[in-house]
Amino acid sequence: MALHARELTPAGAGAVSVLEVTGEGALDAVRGLAKKGIPEPGCLGLVQLCDAGEELDEALCLVLGPERVELHLHGSPVLLEQVVRALGGGAADGSGTVSLEEEARRTLSGTRSEAAARILLDQAEGALSRHLAELTLLDEARARRGLAELLSDSRGIAAVLVPPRVILAGPTNSGKSTLFNALVGSERAITCEEPGTTRDLVIAHANLDGIDYELVDTAGERETPEWTGPAAVERAGQAAALALRGSAAVVFWLERAGGAEARVPEGCEVLKTHADRLPEPPPGAVSALADPRGARAVVSERLKASLGLGGSTWVAGRAVLFTPSLCAWAAEVLKGSSSELRGGILARL
Repeated sequence: MALHARELTPAGAGAVSVLEVTGEGALDAVRGLAKKGIPEPGCLGLVQLCDAGEELDEALCLVLGPERVELHLHGSPVLLEQVVRALGGGAADGSGTVSLEEEARRTLSGTRSEAAARILLDQAEGALSRHLAELTLLDEARARRGLAELLSDSRGIAAVLVPPRVILAGPTNSGKSTLFNALVGSERAITCEEPGTTRDLVIAHANLDGIDYELVDTAGERETPEWTGPAAVERAGQAAALALRGSAAVVFWLERAGGAEARVPEGCEVLKTHADRLPEPPPGAVSALADPRGARAVVSERLKASLGLGGSTWVAGRAVLFTPSLCAWAAEVLKGSSSELRGGILARL
């Protein structure tokens, strides 16, 4: 698998740009730019990025494995291009030297969910190639409409192919770690009544109803007046959690059912917890401790609703643009003229 860099946040200027570096040598490539080293796997830390003695940026670095690293950069397209170039340019998924079938087989090797595997197996057997070839035989209007429909459908199931990041946030003792363990299916996060137990990011994959999610348990949010000792560590954990929210597909803000209403950060979905402690809990409240199976079911349905995955994500033999770069390619081809449309499709075959 070639080294590849892609932006997880929307393209263009903004506060933060999240760059995902994947493929063989990803960890070594990022380490080569980091002036004072990088954090341990699963941890988020500040790094100073330099290229040939020139300082590029101070960024947050999240190491998810030897072949997957995230860099949270200041939001500048120019800076993003500089970092990608310093990393070696990044290999686009849609390289013309690799057939669509081979690309699907390579992508299949890293998938974790049954739904994604079925979709990719169809593409590895030629579903996408056949569909694109059929489009080249149509008149311009029908071909353009067909490619636009393919792009729309593919974007709708993107969450199945690339595990969406789901963050559990909220105040201390709101049940985040208990729910995290219930969703993951093992005791990955330490749970305790003592506030501030979780101080770092805990990351694991959770498979809910055949769909794989990247789940992140974060430090509980509360006021910590001290700036040294354990409080400083807790503050760092809270800052890391806040920085990661921009790259999440869904952020659940957990609150105890029956507790006082509090301000919910923008972009978060409220999930009521500790339902077992009330005689009549509100609708949709969960108790990961007393009813982990019920909590998994509620969270799964909430995620499918948020991500538009209400129906079946797999139809046998259906063509799918199965990588973000293929979707970007289709969007670019649709901007062209009649001859450019047909030529663009033929070039990808």
